Amino acid sequence: MTATRPVSATHYGVVAPERHTPSEAEPVGQLDDLCRSAVEIFAVPMAMVALVDEDRFRFRARYGVEDDGVERESAFCNHTIRRQRGQSLVVPDLIQDERFVENPLVVGDPRARFYAGIAIGSTSGRVIGTLCLMDRVPRSDLSPDRLHSLHELALVAEAHLQLEEARRAAEAEVVERRNADARLAEWEARLRAIEAAHAMAERIAAFGHWRIDVATHTITWSDGIARIFGRNAGLAPLPLETHVGFYHPDDLERVRASIDDAFAGRSQTLGGGYEHRSRLVRPDGEVRVVAVHGVGEHDDAGRLVSIFGVCLDVTELALSEQRLRETGEAMRATLEAMDQGLVMIGPDKRVQVHNQRARDLLELSEDVLHEGASFAAVRRHLAQSSAFRGALTEVQESMQQGDFPLEVQSYECSRPNGTILETRLAPMASGGLVCTYTDLTERRKGEAALRSAEADYQSLFQNAVIGVYRARLDGGIVQANRALDRLHGYGDVPVPLPLSDFSHDWYVEPGRHAAFLKCLTQEGHVEDFVSEIRRHAGGERIWVAETAWVVCDAEGRPIWFEGTVADATERKRAQALIEHMARHDALTGLPNRRLFQETLSREIASARRNEGRVAVLCCDLDRFKAVNDTFGHPAGDALLCIVARRLREVLHEGDVVARLGGDEFAIIMPGRGEPRRIASVARRLIETVGQPIDLDGRATTVGVSIGVAIWPRHGDSADTLFKNADIALYRAKDSGRNTFRFYESGMDLAVATRNLLEIDMRESIRSGGFALHYQPIFGLTDGAPKGFEALLRWEHPVHGPVSPGDFIPLAEETGLITQLGAWALHEACREAAAWPGDLRVAVNVSAVQFRKTGLEQSVVRALAASGLPAGRLELEITESVLMQNSDAVIGCLHRLRAMGVRIALDDFGTGYSSLSYLCRFPFDKIKIDRSFIRDIDEPEAAAVVRAVVGLGERLGMAITAEGVETEEQLARVRRKGCTEVQGFLLGRPLPALQAKALVAERAVA
Repeated sequence: MTATRPVSATHYGVVAPERHTPSEAEPVGQLDDLCRSAVEIFAVPMAMVALVDEDRFRFRARYGVEDDGVERESAFCNHTIRRQRGQSLVVPDLIQDERFVENPLVVGDPRARFYAGIAIGSTSGRVIGTLCLMDRVPRSDLSPDRLHSLHELALVAEAHLQLEEARRAAEAEVVERRNADARLAEWEARLRAIEAAHAMAERIAAFGHWRIDVATHTITWSDGIARIFGRNAGLAPLPLETHVGFYHPDDLERVRASIDDAFAGRSQTLGGGYEHRSRLVRPDGEVRVVAVHGVGEHDDAGRLVSIFGVCLDVTELALSEQRLRETGEAMRATLEAMDQGLVMIGPDKRVQVHNQRARDLLELSEDVLHEGASFAAVRRHLAQSSAFRGALTEVQESMQQGDFPLEVQSYECSRPNGTILETRLAPMASGGLVCTYTDLTERRKGEAALRSAEADYQSLFQNAVIGVYRARLDGGIVQANRALDRLHGYGDVPVPLPLSDFSHDWYVEPGRHAAFLKCLTQEGHVEDFVSEIRRHAGGERIWVAETAWVVCDAEGRPIWFEGTVADATERKRAQALIEHMARHDALTGLPNRRLFQETLSREIASARRNEGRVAVLCCDLDRFKAVNDTFGHPAGDALLCIVARRLREVLHEGDVVARLGGDEFAIIMPGRGEPRRIASVARRLIETVGQPIDLDGRATTVGVSIGVAIWPRHGDSADTLFKNADIALYRAKDSGRNTFRFYESGMDLAVATRNLLEIDMRESIRSGGFALHYQPIFGLTDGAPKGFEALLRWEHPVHGPVSPGDFIPLAEETGLITQLGAWALHEACREAAAWPGDLRVAVNVSAVQFRKTGLEQSVVRALAASGLPAGRLELEITESVLMQNSDAVIGCLHRLRAMGVRIALDDFGTGYSSLSYLCRFPFDKIKIDRSFIRDIDEPEAAAVVRAVVGLGERLGMAITAEGVETEEQLARVRRKGCTEVQGFLLGRPLPALQAKALVAERAVA
């Protein structure tokens, strides 16, 4: 501190400073005057009002001092302000006080020796500074009065300072009020701008704010909330439950639970509010996704008063997130579905993306290759497995050093496991690297196999047994194998022949080549194009089968065609043979049914054009089945061939005879419309066919029945004409066979009636419409009943009783006799099991039942089911049974007889071979046919009866006389020696109940 102002001497011997006039910059000039007065009063050179700052004393007023302040640590006033307000510090000689002896103000300018200071305070009583005096010489003249004067000056200085403080406070208050008004206006404008910006932000950013009043359970919305929810445009307070009800039903409970948790203080959200992301449903049904975040507001007691927060429409964000997830999943799925391995390395030389395929191909574990892995670690493992071996030298060096290639590089290498791997390195503009790895093992194997296959193809091409060629679109052959050379007649040549000598146009039929090319052009291919061709060398004709196809370039334009050629000569011959076989009978060589129908349709069409006539004859052999079964099928085939030849011999040229199957033949006679001429031909056919036939030394005969229909009288179409001829054939058979009949109106009705009868018979068999009647058989010696013969009866539901003579032949012809006979056998055994004693039941067995398998099994089942002893069952057969296949039939009869079943020969004497069969099989009974009993008075009939009785006695067989209707007949058969008798005289056929009653009556008698 230095004094620079001029001073004058005073009565204290001190230099008085020059008077200082305060400037306008010093609003409190009175303090300077106070300092000047203190200098004058206390005769000191320096006086100051020092106010303390943080680290300095600032001279608020001063006199005799140039500096405006002094550092706090070196100031004498620093000791004064430590005292209370109004207390003083007086140091008469600063050098004598150890606190100040080294002070810079003592040892340096102004070299002070005396100091006196009074602590002054502010209006609040806080010490803020000092009023102090200093002198360059020691002073000991500061008496109590003078010290009191210094206190009074300090009070004046303090008053001035407090006044100045009050004035500054008032001015500051005015300024602060003015500033506050300005700030308030600014804040109001800013608030209005903020509110406008907030509203604009709510509209643009699709968000809004809300507040829930906990006490009333109501919620208030902003415009933004109303727009998001699409409701409450008037912004009226809403019940909280109404607000919650706007959320999606699947999210509603979760939203309600989060609010309840916040009300109950269970919220885990910062601030005690709640947050959630949920879906809401707008009035139009649109679903939006919102993110809600609320903060709790509490009173001084900590109670929750309200929850306020914001709601943001994040529908698009949710959709974007969903799309991003789907995209990520799709990307990951794509990466994992790739057959290539992929590794993407970022500019930081760390793995960003990879797939499992890369890890598998490179044989790297997940610890080595994973997202974020260092490329240096991956590179070390790749180098150890020689993964860079196939790359260029510079690429190997850069990769081993960790550098990326500057351009796309690709190379192949063989892995230690034998895999051939193609590596492609593609640098990215960002500084990264994309590496793809493709397994070429199968491709290289395929290429090797393709090369091998090409060699094999060439070998097969040249050594193929069929011709293979390539030709221009005009047919000129440009490449052919040796087989095609041979087909062209050139033989084996080492190289293809010149184009001028080797053309595809080799067809015999004119226009065939053009047809081939047209089909090839239109369809693009030709399949099995069979043609007759003329060899270029030699001119021989052969048949070939071609398959060809058009070959196109990349734009789809035809450039040539290729094909194969096979020799089809033998195939054509075989086809001709097959065609002949398809239309002709293999046994007789005659046209078959197919050719017959084609020929008949053709002849009818010709007759329709020429107003002609066509006759159709349906022929069926009589007794052929017996011959076939007797002599065997080879003999039957030989007989059919003989009959076919005889039929052809009778017919004229132009007539057609066909074999339709079995023993059925048909004849077409074009232009033969006169019935007399047709009848003449039919008679000759019957006469010729009926002549004896020698079958390997065995003579036999067959007859033929013929039905005739004439177009157009008997039918307009081929089918109708043939059907009516067939109907006439049925009438011929019904007329005694070995004859012919012309079709007549009404014949089809008879056939229809027969067919209906067959249908009704089938239904009756199924529904149980048949019954058995039992005719008693009596012994002639004692007159006692020996048993009953079971006879089939049919009561038609519409027509009443049907004669067995009508339905039995029909059942045999249709094969229904098998079912009907099995039922009769079971029913007769069941009924007979209830008869007393040893009464037998006799059941007739048809020849058809013997032809079918299962007769023996049917007998066994009937006996087992009924419990009837086998000895009480008697099977009656006719000699027609024995004429079928005698060895098989006799074997079956022996097996039945071995079971105990009795066998009777029925209708004996009506055939021609009975005696021989009696010698071959020991029958239990012979039944003499009723025709002999009826004519027993005639010598011939009487002789037959005597012979049969005598034969039966010698062979030990019982003899039953059938058809006894008078007492005279009964007496005669008794005298002839018959043992049993059966007929209307002694008993008619009875229903089962009446037969049982008869048995019971005889048992009582």
